[in-house]
Amino acid sequence: MASAIKIEQRDWDGIRVDPNSDDIGALAVLNDHSSYHCGMIFIEFQELESIIGVKTQKSDLPSTSDSATFAYISSRWDDWILRRGAIETIFEDQRSRILGNIDYYLRREYAGNPLPPVKQTRTRGMDVKNRLNRLRAEGGVLHDKPQLEGYLHQYILEHIITTDEELGCSYRKPNPTGIPDIVARINKLTLE
Repeated sequence: MASAIKIEQRDWDGIRVDPNSDDIGALAVLNDHSSYHCGMIFIEFQELESIIGVKTQKSDLPSTSDSATFAYISSRWDDWILRRGAIETIFEDQRSRILGNIDYYLRREYAGNPLPPVKQTRTRGMDVKNRLNRLRAEGGVLHDKPQLEGYLHQYILEHIITTDEELGCSYRKPNPTGIPDIVARINKLTLE
């Protein structure tokens, strides 16, 4: 669990979008420094310029996006963490297999349908934190594997963004090396 992050120029280049479009670029950050509000948060690229190259505590990061689209993606990521047995099944040290493991898990457990949502509760953020702590503890599949855990979260996000019917992904460009940048054209959701 990292308490701080550093955004390098290469990261910034991957987040930036065409300024002549209304597309949104954002950095996904696992907000696990808080016991009560643990979850995946998104910071829009224009908020990040002042911290490029600077090691920044997660608690001092710029304000997070209030986009309904990002809130939905974060909630679906929570579902993967909270679904008992899901992470244990899809995670492995060969990171390139994680996306295939996700598809196989959904075929085996849910006849290829999307992962069912986990019921919303007032303690959801705390429940995510507790679940991550168990996965990271000795004997857990994520124990002493922070870099591989990062890949896991990115692949879960990629799967959500590119397959969820609500998001209706119509374009994606994969990054074949390193942590996958997720370049995709998806529906812009609105608060109901």
